[in-house]
Amino acid sequence: MIDLLNEQQMPPDQLPLHGADPGVDRSTTELASLIEALLLVAHDPPTIDELADAANVTVSRIQDALDQIASHSERGWIVQRHGNHLHIATSPRFATEISAFLGLEREGKLSSAALETLAIVAYQQPVTRSEIEAVRGVDSSGVLATLHARELVEPVSRLAAVGNPFQYGTTVGFLKLFGLGSLTDLPQLGSVDGGDGAALLNIAMSGAEQVRTDTVISIVPAED
Repeated sequence: MIDLLNEQQMPPDQLPLHGADPGVDRSTTELASLIEALLLVAHDPPTIDELADAANVTVSRIQDALDQIASHSERGWIVQRHGNHLHIATSPRFATEISAFLGLEREGKLSSAALETLAIVAYQQPVTRSEIEAVRGVDSSGVLATLHARELVEPVSRLAAVGNPFQYGTTVGFLKLFGLGSLTDLPQLGSVDGGDGAALLNIAMSGAEQVRTDTVISIVPAED
């Protein structure tokens, strides 16, 4: 009887859920707190499935709790998604104070070439160095090395083509640097020289693909 009275006095989002789900007695608010705790102690970024197993709840309930975390913008942290894995990070709105506290404001800023290359990787990943150079029109090995050293890009796969070149993608560090929850939060490309930025980038990438195809054809001996 006392438990029932207590439930009636609780906010709706904190009420225990009664049903067939495992972990049913844990409210969404409590589950959100548990997720934050698990992310703080995790040695490696877990997946949603791993969090569901740890909390003994369904994946859909983990997703509901993540949505609740995302809806509370007043918190000092956010949950970021990189591929299938989840990370906890400080809120972007405190970037200035955190950088000053940690002495990070003394770090060198990214050059325009680095930002340009990083944008190509972010919007077209996975992408090879030759594809990046086809878009930029200049050698990009040095700037790629810089971005890799700063843990903003990383090799994610190899292209099934001549030489099996590395394909690059962005990292968790990229998400943290720009305060993104996931790659879906990337802003839409604007106009470039009066044209649609996304369309122009796709055209440039298509040109790189054609160059690669022509190269493959040229080194394959013709049949007699």
